Amino acid sequence: MRALFIALATLILCRSVTAAAVELVIVYPQVREPFSRVFEEIVRGAEDGYQEQVQRVALKENQSPVDFVHVLDRQSPVLVLGNRLARQVAEKNRQHKVIVGAVNGEFNKVFGISLTPSFEAISNKLKFLVPAVKKVHVIAKPGTTARDFELELEASQVQEYQGQPGNQSFSLVIHEAEDIRSAATVYRDLMRTLDEDDAVWILPNGSFVNNAMLSILLQESWEKHFVVFSSNPVHVKRGALFSVYPNNYKMGLSLGRLAQTVAGDLSATEGEESARAMQPLNDVFVTLNERTSNHLGINLTDDMRAHIDLVLPAR
Repeated sequence: MRALFIALATLILCRSVTAAAVELVIVYPQVREPFSRVFEEIVRGAEDGYQEQVQRVALKENQSPVDFVHVLDRQSPVLVLGNRLARQVAEKNRQHKVIVGAVNGEFNKVFGISLTPSFEAISNKLKFLVPAVKKVHVIAKPGTTARDFELELEASQVQEYQGQPGNQSFSLVIHEAEDIRSAATVYRDLMRTLDEDDAVWILPNGSFVNNAMLSILLQESWEKHFVVFSSNPVHVKRGALFSVYPNNYKMGLSLGRLAQTVAGDLSATEGEESARAMQPLNDVFVTLNERTSNHLGINLTDDMRAHIDLVLPAR
């Protein structure tokens, strides 16, 4: 197995030399269905977005990508998908033009796109559905700021997002929690103050929401008419108003285009750490719970439905 792996790395090294630094190498985990379909969609999008020669490398769980990436031409960009592989490569291959994708927002000083949607991506959907909302609350790890959601504002606990002219403005209110126990306290305190002007956003990592807390949160939202939306589409089946989650193919397109930019960007060369930065997700699908929207008094117009990819019918 190791000999095969070395042979594969040598083959790609030879190809990278002949490809004159335009070849994109995509490294991703070899997993079972349905997860393999997710990576296939991302890779297919990246191939279309890069528009140059692309080499796919699927690694099994026991194969480390670190030595493999090290032998590649340093001028060729390397797109690494998935938290495990990206974490291994990003820290030990700084001399390469590494781009990471399909990862949580825990990477610093590296090119890539995280699975955390930008606040703009979700607020655009919220403006169509519930324009009366004034504040969006989110529970996140200590140190999280508005910049993590691509809000180019001065970092503080309360950050405003100004919509386009003529549209509603929102405030993003970040509440910190260390773990699920402290998050439960934060949620309980928060629910006492929420009303129809508020919305709660559950992040991709769950924001420390277990099944019990989700049930309480959704029950309170039903009674007090505040909005709960999530980055987990399963929560929409439970009663959250809507979910924003990755459009895997379009995310791949964006990663391919980012790789193309990085490949030709002189500032992306070795030593230019300041040029490396993660981007939040802007390529998203939206699913909505029609029963919840009816309860909140939301009339789904044709214009609204045009911005929703899947509507779960009211029961």
